[in-house]
Amino acid sequence: MRSNNTGLTLVELMVAMAISLVAFGLIYQAYAAQQRARTREQLVVDMQQNARAALAFMRRELRMAGFDPRYVDGIDNDHDDGPDDPDESANTGFSKARHHWVRFTLDLNGDGDDNDANEDIEYRFEDADDTNGDGIANAGAAALKRKSENGGSFSNLAYDIVAVAFAYAFDNDGDGALDTYPSPPAPEGVVIWAYDSDPPGDDDLDSHLDTNMDGVIDASDAAGGGQLSDVPGAPNNIHLDKIRAVRVWLLARTRYPIRGYVDNETYVVGRHHLTPANAYKHCLLEGMVFCRNMGASSP
Repeated sequence: MRSNNTGLTLVELMVAMAISLVAFGLIYQAYAAQQRARTREQLVVDMQQNARAALAFMRRELRMAGFDPRYVDGIDNDHDDGPDDPDESANTGFSKARHHWVRFTLDLNGDGDDNDANEDIEYRFEDADDTNGDGIANAGAAALKRKSENGGSFSNLAYDIVAVAFAYAFDNDGDGALDTYPSPPAPEGVVIWAYDSDPPGDDDLDSHLDTNMDGVIDASDAAGGGQLSDVPGAPNNIHLDKIRAVRVWLLARTRYPIRGYVDNETYVVGRHHLTPANAYKHCLLEGMVFCRNMGASSP
C-alpha cells in the first residue's frame, strides 16, 4: 500500500491559522467584555455600599440629636440655649441647620452637659473641598466628613460624594406634629422642609424646598428653593430648637469613569438640580429621620 505523507498545503495551513486567529479574537473580545462588565458592576456595588453605610450612620446619630438624660421636659422653653429648671442641662440640639452642613450636640455620657470631646457632631465637606459652601464638591467628588469635637479634626465618612444636602421639618406651634402647608394650594398634611440660608447662618430656618407645594421635592421645584415667608401661614423664621426631623440627600459616584458611558440624568439633591454629563455612574440616596429627643413630634 502507498501512504499519503504529503501533509497540509501552505494554503490549507494559512486558512487554518486565519480561522484560529478569528476564533481567538472572538474569545478575547468576549472575555474582555465580561471583565469590563464585572469591573463596572463592582464599581457600582462599591459606590452604593459606600453611600448607604454613610447614610445609615448619619441617620443613627441624627436621631439622637439633643439627647440629654437629665432633661425634665426635653424642651428649651425660654429659647436661651440654657436650662429652664435645675434638672435641665444646657444641651442645644441643633446649632447649624444649613443646606450643606448640619451640626448638633448630645449628652452621650449623661453628665448634664454637651461639652465633652465627642458630643459636638457635624457632617459636611471640608472647606477646601467645597469653597463656596453649596454642598457640591469642587473637584467633582470628595470625601464627606464627620467631626465630633468643636475645633477638632475631620474624619472621612464616605468617599466619592458629589453632593450632600440637608433639610429640616419643624414643630413651630408646639402641637406635637410636624408643621404642614395649609390647604389650598397644597393638600393638607404636606410637610414643610426648610433650611437656614442666611450666610453664615443666623440659627433660624428661613428658606424651603417644595416651592410648588405639591408635597414632593423634585425637578418641578425651583432650583435654589424659596423663602419660607412665601409659604401661606408659615412664619418668617423658625428657631433651630423647633426642628423635629431631618432629611438627607447623598449623591455618590463610582471611583473611576465607565468606558463608553455618559450620565445625562438630572438628580435633585435638596435645592440643587444636577446633571453630571460625564462618564461616572451615580447613585442618589435619600433618607429621613425623626429626632426623638427634640420634642414629641410625629409625622
